[in-house]
Amino acid sequence: MKVFLEMSLNEISFFKKLPKHIKNEFLFCMKPKTYEKGSCLYKRDDNSTEMYCIQSGMIEIFHYLDKKEQYEFVIERLYRGSIINHNSFLMNDELDTDARCATNVTVYYLDINTFKNLRSKHIALDQIMDTHEAWLVGGNRKEPAIDYII
Repeated sequence: MKVFLEMSLNEISFFKKLPKHIKNEFLFCMKPKTYEKGSCLYKRDDNSTEMYCIQSGMIEIFHYLDKKEQYEFVIERLYRGSIINHNSFLMNDELDTDARCATNVTVYYLDINTFKNLRSKHIALDQIMDTHEAWLVGGNRKEPAIDYII
């Protein structure tokens, strides 16, 4: 499982820059969670507090087209190895989409409090994250509306 997570997370720009011992601790802090088909991973306007890596199943990222939530547009279907909320959870950002499990799904997740503890333990991680967060909010950038890696 460690190899799968490391390969998937190496797609994240800040993760690639971490020293090996910090990557290992990061990976071991990720916990499995299982959702049943039809469950919501998160809803629009929730505050993002977790980053996810899909181990199995399919998650649909979608947006409702009307206020009564009768019509929806599926933006993307995410599968094994996809990363969700890798930027927005750093900022505790309000989410702009909904995410629903189209099948039974198992994810590995890292919550923001565990991540903050890792940052406080490792100066190198904190420095890399300071640079990444400055990039996220710098210039005329907006918060990430769609925050996933396929």
